[in-house]
Amino acid sequence: MLNQLRSARVRTLFLLATGVMFLSFAPSLAAIEFKNALDDSPLDVAPADGETLTEAVKAFHETGSNPYDGDDAALAQGKKLFDENCQVCHGKVGEGRMCPSLVDDNYAYPRVTSDVGMFEVIYGGATGAMRAYKGRLTQDQILHVIAYIRSLEPQ
Repeated sequence: MLNQLRSARVRTLFLLATGVMFLSFAPSLAAIEFKNALDDSPLDVAPADGETLTEAVKAFHETGSNPYDGDDAALAQGKKLFDENCQVCHGKVGEGRMCPSLVDDNYAYPRVTSDVGMFEVIYGGATGAMRAYKGRLTQDQILHVIAYIRSLEPQ
C-alpha cells in the first residue's frame, strides 16, 4: 500500500513537472504562422542571408502586432522606404496609381487589413506587379513600411 502511494505521488509530480515545462514553451508554440498570399502555403520567414532579426521582428513573429505602429521615428523611416519602393505603383500617399490603393477598403487581398496579412503580401509577394520584397527589404524595414501605411489617412 505504501509503495502504491509513493508511486502515485511520483506519477503526480512527474505529470505536474511535465505540464509546467510544456506551458513554459507554449508561447513559442503559439507563434504566428505566416502564409503565402497566393496559395496559403507556409511562408518562410527565416532571416535572409546576412539579415539579423531585430527585437521588433521577433516580437512581431510572436504576436502579430507591429511594434512600430505610432512611433514617429519609425514612421519617418517607413515613409522614406515607402517613397523608395512603393509610391511608384501605389501613389505618393497610398492612393493607388497603377496598383491598388492602400488607403481605402477595396482590397485586392482582404488579409491586408491585419499587419500580419500586409506583411505576408509585401514579404512574399502577390499576383500582378506585386513582387516579393524578401531579400529586397529586411523584415524590420517591412514593419516600418507597414507602420507608415497604417498612418496614412483613409481616402
